[in-house]
This record gives sequence, C-alpha cells and structure tokens, in this order.
Amino acid sequence: MADEAPSPKTPPAPQSEIKTSYQNLNNVQADRVIVQHGSAGDIDANSVLVSQAGANNITAQTVELRQAGAQSVQATSVTVRQGGVLQASTENLTLTQGGVVFSETQHANLTASTAGAILAGGNVQLDQSMARAVLTRGDVHIDQGGSGVVLGRTVRTGDNSGTVLMIAGRVNGNVNAVFGPASSAAFGAGFALVLAFLMWLRRRFG
Repeated sequence: MADEAPSPKTPPAPQSEIKTSYQNLNNVQADRVIVQHGSAGDIDANSVLVSQAGANNITAQTVELRQAGAQSVQATSVTVRQGGVLQASTENLTLTQGGVVFSETQHANLTASTAGAILAGGNVQLDQSMARAVLTRGDVHIDQGGSGVVLGRTVRTGDNSGTVLMIAGRVNGNVNAVFGPASSAAFGAGFALVLAFLMWLRRRFG
C-alpha cells in the first residue's frame, strides 16, 4: 500500500490577544493589543489599550490611551485619558486631561484638555478646554473654555468662555469674541492664520 501524501500544514492562526508589560516591540498585529509600561512601533488591531506607554502608529477600531502617547492614530473611536496624540483620524474623539495636536473627526468631546486644531464634520464640545482652532460643519459648545478660532453652524457658550475669532450662523450665550464689524481685515488675517497653521501641521506631521 502506497504511503499517503502528507497533508499540507495549516498556517498558524493570528493571535487573538497580545499583552506586553515593560517591553519594547516593533510591529504588533492581533485582535486585541495591550501595551503597558513599554513602547510599540506600529500596532494593527481591532482593539488597542496603551497604558503608561508609547506607540508610533496605531490602526484599529477602538483605541484607548491612559497616561500614554502616540504619534498617529487611525480608529473609529479614540479615547485619551491623561495622554496625548500628535495626529488623530477618527469618528469619535474623547479627551480627558489630554491633548491632541491635529485631529480630523466627526465628533469631539474635550474635558480639561488642549488641542491644536480640530476639523470636524459634527459637533465639538470644549469643557474647561482650550483649542487653537475648531472648524466644523456641526455645532460647537464651549463651557469654561476657549479657542483662538471657531467656525461652526451654531456656537453655544457657558460661563468664562472666549474666542479670538468666531464665525457662526448662530450664537447662544455670552462669549468674549475679538471680531466685529469694524475689522473685516482682522477676519481675513485670522482666517489666513488658521489656514497657514493647518498647512504647517500637515507638512510637519503628515
């Protein structure tokens, strides 16, 4: 009886979870990745948690940074708590005592946080937070915070809120805005400043 041909080997299945502590990794791919007290290069996963650690580029569905930082994040949902991101592209951005330099998002919610520029398609909320520029097709809600430039459909403000330049279809609340009918030149200069700032961010971090 002839020997049967050996069956082909089945390729190993990708790991469902990778959890590291006090390690430095290069490229990581898994369904769920947890990095603690270390660093990682590129991470490609469904869910990512980085705690007291750092990462270069993260691509995932959900990303959470706790006392951590990342250079670039692309995800459906990004949550930052006491951490920072240079560039974030996401549908939902939530920052608590965190910071982001440049973000393209649908919705943004900042609490006790800072941002360079936020480009949004939906609503943006600044609660005790500051942003250099907020440009959105949706509404902006500022409570005890401020922004250099705000462009939105409707701007709602609470106490102790202010902007340098505000462009809105409707304003609800009291806000200290430095722009008025006597200075169309300031409008042009301010908007040019925003565009120059955004172009610089793209060249610097794009």
